[in-house]
Amino acid sequence: MKKLVSLILASTFCAAALFAQKTPTVATVDVQRVLNDYTDFQSAVEKVRGSVAPVEEEMNKMQENLQSIVEKGRAAEAKAKNPALGEEAREEAQSEVNQLQEQLQAEQAKLQQFRQQAQALAQQGQQEELAPLQEKALEAVKDVAADKGIDLVLPTGNVIYSDESLEITDAVIAVLNAASE
Repeated sequence: MKKLVSLILASTFCAAALFAQKTPTVATVDVQRVLNDYTDFQSAVEKVRGSVAPVEEEMNKMQENLQSIVEKGRAAEAKAKNPALGEEAREEAQSEVNQLQEQLQAEQAKLQQFRQQAQALAQQGQQEELAPLQEKALEAVKDVAADKGIDLVLPTGNVIYSDESLEITDAVIAVLNAASE
């Protein structure tokens, strides 16, 4: 009898403990949409793009110059292989090919160095301009979740299915844009 009473009491305590636990509340947020609709973030993206645009333009000019050197090299190489030309003319053409190859290598090295500098500039812009705003967006998600009593927020892109009622993207965007006004 004592065992039965003990078993019933233990079962009651276990059941009470299970019912006492709070069921976690889950929500989803579309991170890409938050960043796309976050006005300060988009302004910062434009600022970073603006700082990188002149560098990209210069790289395009360098690419065009490389293409021009390649075309000249092909023409000079065809001339150097032309059996109708005299030996002296072919040697001149081969010398031009060699010079163009050296010039091409030097220009490619410049372009590579310039590309590395451009990447560093873009990363610097990312760290200085965009990273703090991404942190603000994360804080806004946390604030909205706390206000709504949400325990877990998942990015929409990592969820196979969720009911639309779990979506908090609009609330997060509203908080972010209200803070920037």
